[in-house]
Amino acid sequence: MSDVAALIADMVRAGVDPELIGRTAAALANTPTVPAKTARQERNARYYQKRASEKRLNKTDQDVSDATDGLSSPEGSSPTPPSPKPLQSIPPSPPKGGSSPTDRAIEVFSEQASRAGLPVPRKITADRRRKVEARLREHGEPVWAEACRKMAESSFCRGENDRGWRADLDFLCQPKSFNGLIEGKYDDRPRQQSQAPPRQSAFRQHQDEIYRKLKRETGDTDDQFTGTTLDLGSGDFRPH
Repeated sequence: MSDVAALIADMVRAGVDPELIGRTAAALANTPTVPAKTARQERNARYYQKRASEKRLNKTDQDVSDATDGLSSPEGSSPTPPSPKPLQSIPPSPPKGGSSPTDRAIEVFSEQASRAGLPVPRKITADRRRKVEARLREHGEPVWAEACRKMAESSFCRGENDRGWRADLDFLCQPKSFNGLIEGKYDDRPRQQSQAPPRQSAFRQHQDEIYRKLKRETGDTDDQFTGTTLDLGSGDFRPH
């Protein structure tokens, strides 16, 4: 209350209206006295005030950053780098050529089969793919292409056989058939040359020699002979 008394004394010295001084004194008398804070309470109050101040500053900085993200940087200033995005898995690139070795092998077969009028596969089952892959592992793509070409050029594989049978993908995938194709088993045989004229007997050759000798001696130059000649050969013409 010493503070209140000192305040009233100052007001009296200043010439304040006594009635106003009385009301002020009554109001001060009714004001509850606030107890003084302990040192611990003072530390806690300062701590919480600091935390509240930091939160307000962080919120202000975030609002400013969000507002400037969509604005282009002025010329001459460096833009704020974007936040790094999480790494995403990149799918593997397809093999060169746009397809696998098995797909290319089936494509080569289909082209050769279509050109030769052979059955073209319409459905590639898992079993067919395994067989094609097995032949590719054994021989490789160049030899596969050679086998397909030999099959298309083979008259037997194209159906020129006693059964009218034609080769297909399943035939090519069989190890025995594949080896036979690349080894030339189904290649067309060269056409046989025309047979040589029958060999004359020694007696027929002797007759022709006598005939030519007579013509020379008689001066006959006509080589055309319309009669019938007989090759008596070594027959026995003695009377029995």
